[in-house]
Amino acid sequence: MWREPLPGDAESIGRMHHQAWVDTYAHLLPDDWFEHWTVADAVARWHGILTSPTPVGVTRVGVFDPSGAAVALAVAGPSRPDGGIEPARPRELWALYVARDHHGTGLARALADHVLGDQPAELWVLEGNPRAEAFYRKLGFERDGVTAPHDRTGLPGIRMVR
Repeated sequence: MWREPLPGDAESIGRMHHQAWVDTYAHLLPDDWFEHWTVADAVARWHGILTSPTPVGVTRVGVFDPSGAAVALAVAGPSRPDGGIEPARPRELWALYVARDHHGTGLARALADHVLGDQPAELWVLEGNPRAEAFYRKLGFERDGVTAPHDRTGLPGIRMVR
């Protein structure tokens, strides 16, 4: 069902990641956001990530359809200070993206369970993303009252912990 993403998956993952942002955040971002952060930018970012050594303690998994197109991705690792805010838990869900046509299939839950297990963890979600917040609450996460601007968008980010 899933596997460690390989450098050759960068284009597929980048395309899926970019589309997930369009589907999820377009209503929150400036109208020209995706003119400045393109599919090519997302692919280049994932190429850099997937050609670098995987940091110790990081789990990355991708799910691909029979054609090889990425349909989901999850990444978790040691919690990182965010904007100078010290972590609240030892493990952090760094990324969880699922293609829109796979929403509601249980795939996101399976990936989150795979990369986090039942460990205490934290994550950051953008304010204005109620679908994600509701999903993370089903996994046992709750807002802890800490907020910080998202590093790339400047939009308010909300920390959730379990």
